Amino acid sequence: MKEISFSFQVKIPLKRRDVHWIEVELLKIREEVFLEILKRILERIEEERLQEGRRCSRCGGKLIRYGRQVKKIRTLVGSVKIARVRLHCCECGQDSYPMDKAIGLEGKEGTTLGVRERALWAAVELSYEKTASFLKKFTGLEVSRQKIYNMAIEEGQRIEAWENRRREEVFGQGKRIEKKPEKIPKVLFVQVDATGMNDRGSREWMECKVGTSFSGRAKVSKNRYWLLDKRSYASVEEVGAFGEKFYLECLGQGVMEAEKVYFISDGASWIRNLKNNYFPEAIGVLDIWHLEREFKQVLGEENQELVESLKELALRGKGQEILKRLMKESEDPEKEEKIAKLANYVVNNLEWIENIAEVAGYGSGPVEKTVDIVVARRFKKRGMSWSRQYANPLLKLRLLKLNGDWETYWNERQEQLAQYAN
Repeated sequence: MKEISFSFQVKIPLKRRDVHWIEVELLKIREEVFLEILKRILERIEEERLQEGRRCSRCGGKLIRYGRQVKKIRTLVGSVKIARVRLHCCECGQDSYPMDKAIGLEGKEGTTLGVRERALWAAVELSYEKTASFLKKFTGLEVSRQKIYNMAIEEGQRIEAWENRRREEVFGQGKRIEKKPEKIPKVLFVQVDATGMNDRGSREWMECKVGTSFSGRAKVSKNRYWLLDKRSYASVEEVGAFGEKFYLECLGQGVMEAEKVYFISDGASWIRNLKNNYFPEAIGVLDIWHLEREFKQVLGEENQELVESLKELALRGKGQEILKRLMKESEDPEKEEKIAKLANYVVNNLEWIENIAEVAGYGSGPVEKTVDIVVARRFKKRGMSWSRQYANPLLKLRLLKLNGDWETYWNERQEQLAQYAN
């Protein structure tokens, strides 16, 4: 079937003449005409499919007609009910619906990809409840909160499954990634941090790890910068899985080809280990603002001059000088224990402090902003709590949008379903 044509005659009783009323009436007519055309097209497709050979796809047995069953299909211009033919296999007893496969509807799914994509576009920004209300108000789509939630889990788990397969191929099977980055940066910045989400099960905080990479920054206005070639990754999982998946993301950013890679963080032990395991060639840099905060907490606001002096040494990469100054301060018995802990923090990050001068004091602000944008704005609003296994799928969808991969993903999904519809 290469072409199908229909003729319609539309009558509009002009009860009113204002364009606002006419607009509403035309929208109603558009929906009625679209759904009628869609229904006829689907019926024609089913007719053609039924004319083809009737053999069970599972066992090859003969198929016979076994009545009809109504299916509701949600589309971007409303819902339509189709009483499609049901076929029954005389050998294995399996029922099938030729129309479902022919039009690319998977399993019991009765929602078009267009509806799914638009619902999830809103769901990555708004609560599921607000998304349902938004869709109904501005698009006329009536999709329940639960349905949107289920769609988010399904699509997010697709992405998770792909990430896990790629991780297994590279780190489990030793497969090399042949694809080279489109652009090889001279310098690549890699940053990692973490934040908490409210765990619905334990009523405690679960850690969401966040990573970002970018090749530089461009000033767009006073005190505002645009990060170049930025990509982000986030997940609620153990550090090994996070590190491997984040590293694979950074491969696409040119982490292996860049002349220099700066790994900037707050110096937490798990982040240092992650850096050593997956970015061993990168230059570790301690975030100057975290170091300054440590100085203030231990030395107190009353010693602001000393704090500024230590910060200046850090900006020049003088870690050993910082230790000498702290040793002098430790002579005060009241501060001895706190200063000992601060000195231990400096020792653990000594090399990273010495590298601060290489980036001119550039800190981990970008990853902290990424934590806010990726996680806090959607997952940490008042009263929100999450199940561990269901937080990640929505995170994956949110990252699709923030990383600029949204259209690519849905185009690929459309191609997949086009292959399914045969």
